[in-house]
Amino acid sequence: MIPTPNDLQPCPHGCDALVLITITEHGRRMPVEPTPDETGNQAVYKTGTGTWRSRSLDGATARPPDPWEHRYRPHIATCTHRAVQQAIPGLPAGRPRTRRRAPARRYPIWKAP
Repeated sequence: MIPTPNDLQPCPHGCDALVLITITEHGRRMPVEPTPDETGNQAVYKTGTGTWRSRSLDGATARPPDPWEHRYRPHIATCTHRAVQQAIPGLPAGRPRTRRRAPARRYPIWKAP
């Protein structure tokens, strides 16, 4: 099924492209390209209530698309404004941060009378 223009929304990352917002198997929002693509790795379908749902076609346990599903490509693969992680100021690049230990808890010592 091809989405109607009313189903499309602007890209949430800021590139202003029209995308289809779907809900994944885990309940997260994922924008996909508005037209089906045979190279896509997301199976997308529309529920009876009008919600667009998607599931991944990657992985060893993933089943092939069902007859009512179409393949779509995630928008993040082509988005021109996707977020790139910035370096943390004052932290050398390429070195992992050391894990800080939690401070030891100090409980009051109860003395017997």
